[in-house]
Amino acid sequence: MKNTYLFIILALIAGYFLYQKTTPPTLNPAPTSVVNRGNCLADDCLLVDDLEYPVGTLPSSVKEALDTALDDEYKAYSTYQAVIAKLGNTRPFAMIIGAEEQHIASLKALYSKYGETPKANPYLGKVTAPATLALACDTGVSAEISNADLYQNKLLPVVTDYPDITAVFTQLMDASRTKHLPAFERCSTR
Repeated sequence: MKNTYLFIILALIAGYFLYQKTTPPTLNPAPTSVVNRGNCLADDCLLVDDLEYPVGTLPSSVKEALDTALDDEYKAYSTYQAVIAKLGNTRPFAMIIGAEEQHIASLKALYSKYGETPKANPYLGKVTAPATLALACDTGVSAEISNADLYQNKLLPVVTDYPDITAVFTQLMDASRTKHLPAFERCSTR
């Protein structure tokens, strides 16, 4: 009797998974007139329901802070990309470059929110990687210290009236201090 119940349960589970595999998912739902968080499938869809973009305009000082933050993230990304191209897909560069992509995406979302246009990365293909992994790691240490200092002392004081920008800047600063810097310090002592 126990075996019968076990067989029935397993058959139900198998049937469920078989049904899931034979029913094609709807990847492209019918177009709707309103794109929102529930029906947007694009990677760069950062819409919030019932929020019109742009939400407002930024004063020049806040726009300059955003530009400076993006420029610094571009520089880090391009430097780490140059290191990988020269020295191989080695840690921590292989891991942190993905984080830099996320940092850039977070900043670009703010540009979109405020109706601003971010500049393109001016450092791509123009950064020379250090000759050795140890030197590259030392460069990473310096870059992450400078990045955290930039956010703490120069950029965050400018954006205090913008909680969304303050939150992003704080997250990027904290990532530099608590994640990237320790990884480069460990790499530097190898």
